[in-house]
Amino acid sequence: MAPLLQKIQQFRQSAEQRLPPRLHGFLVSAALIGLCALGYHLRRPSTSLQPVLYAEDGSIFLQQAIDLGAGSLLQLYAGYSHLLQRITALTAVNLLSPLDYPGFFLLVAWLSWLLPLVCTEALIKEGVFGRLMRVTYIPYVYYPYAEETYLNLPNAYIFFPLGFILIAFGVVAQQGSGRPEILRHPALNGLLFLYGLVAAFTGPFLAIYTIPLLIFHGLRRRRLPIRPLWLSLPVLLSCLQIFFSQLQTTYPLSTAQAVGKWLARPALLLDWFTVHLNCPLLGGHTPTWYLRDLPNPQQLAVVVVVLGLVLQAVRVVTRRMGQPGLLYRAIFSTLVLSCSSLLVATRRGVELKAMVVEDAGGRFFYWNTVLFLSVLLLAFVCLVREQRTRNSPMARALAIWLVLTIVFYHNNMVIRHITEVSATGQKTRIFYEDRLRAQCGRADPMTITIYGGPAWNFQLNQRQIDRLCADSF
Repeated sequence: MAPLLQKIQQFRQSAEQRLPPRLHGFLVSAALIGLCALGYHLRRPSTSLQPVLYAEDGSIFLQQAIDLGAGSLLQLYAGYSHLLQRITALTAVNLLSPLDYPGFFLLVAWLSWLLPLVCTEALIKEGVFGRLMRVTYIPYVYYPYAEETYLNLPNAYIFFPLGFILIAFGVVAQQGSGRPEILRHPALNGLLFLYGLVAAFTGPFLAIYTIPLLIFHGLRRRRLPIRPLWLSLPVLLSCLQIFFSQLQTTYPLSTAQAVGKWLARPALLLDWFTVHLNCPLLGGHTPTWYLRDLPNPQQLAVVVVVLGLVLQAVRVVTRRMGQPGLLYRAIFSTLVLSCSSLLVATRRGVELKAMVVEDAGGRFFYWNTVLFLSVLLLAFVCLVREQRTRNSPMARALAIWLVLTIVFYHNNMVIRHITEVSATGQKTRIFYEDRLRAQCGRADPMTITIYGGPAWNFQLNQRQIDRLCADSF
C-alpha cells in the first residue's frame, strides 16, 4: 500500500509542475465529480440507461402542466411549491415529445444531484472549504436508504437546494474569517440569486438550513445579515414554504396529539430512531434485521453507543474548524428536519407502524445520514493523519465503526418496472412507449400509467398527442 500511495503522490506532484495551476485545479475537480457520478450511476445503472417517469412526475407535475399551463407554477403539492419540478414539467409539455419526458426528467435529476458537488469544488478552489471536505463525497454517493431518492425528479428537491445551502454556509464562514467576500461579480451574484429563488420555492430545506444560519450569524455580528442581498432575499422568501406547509395546510391531528401518540408508544419510537437515524450510520438495511430483534434495553444501548460515537466525532472535527458553530447549526437544522418529518407524517394520519419501515420517508432522513456519516469519516481521517492520534482509542473505535459499516452496507436499489394488476390478480408489466404507441391509435386521450399503483398516471391533451404521433410514430 505504501509504494502505491507514494507513486500516486509522485504522479500528482508531476502533474502540478507540468500544468498551469488553474488548469490543474479544474482537471482535479472535473475528475472527482466524474468519479462520483460514475459511482452513483453504478448503484443502479438501469435507472439511467432505461429512464422511466416516477410517481408524482405524471399525476401531479405533468398533469397540472398540461391542464393549467403556466398556472401550474402557482400550485402547491403537500404544502410545497416544487418549483423546480414544475418548471421541468412545463418545459417538457411545451417543447418535447412525450417520448422524451423520462429522459428529460432524468437529466434534471442528474443535474440536481451534481450541482452540490460543483458548488463544493468551487468553494474549495476559492479557499472557503479545505480539501478535506472532499471526504464528504463518499456518503453523498453511497448513502443508504436511497431507493426513494435515487435519480427521480420528485425527490430532486433534496439535492437541488443543497448547493445553495453550501454556498450560504461558505459565505458566512468567509465573513466570519475577516477576509474579503469572494462572490462579488454582478453576473455571478445574479445567477446565484436565481438559483436561490428556485431553491427557495422548490422545497422546505433551504428555509430549514439557512434561516437558523443567518439568525445565529446576525446575533453574533449584532446586526441583521441583509448583505449580500442575493443570499438574504431567497432565504426570506423561503419562509413561505414553512408558512404554506405548516400554517396553511389542515391535518387531521394537531402537533400535541401527534406527540402524544408517539409518547404512548415508546418502543415504536425507539424503532423509528433505530431505523431512520441509527442504522443508516451502520450500513443501512442489514443492521435493522439484527437490531430490531433485540430486547428494548439492548437496542437502546446500541443507539446510545452510536450517538456517543457521533458526539465524539463532532468534537474531533470541531477542534480543527475555524468556525465550529457552522457545524453545530447544520446539526441543529438536521435534527429539526428529522423530528418535524416524524410529526408532520403523524399529523397527516400515517400509520405509526408504517413510519418505521426502511426507506419510508427516506428523503427526510437523507440529510441526517449524509451529515453524520460525513462527520464520522472526517473525524477518522483527521485522527489517522496525525501520528499522535493514530492509535488513540477514538481512532480505533472509528476504525471498527468503518469496518462494520462497510461489511453491513446494503445497496437497496430496485428496478423500477411498471406493473398492472388485473381483476384476477395477475401482474403484467407495462411499457411507457407501448402506452404512447397505443395512444396514437385512438382519438380520445387515454390513461398513461407510469408507476405502480392506481394514482400514478396522466393524460395527454390533443396538442401533446399531435406532437407525439407526428414526430415519433
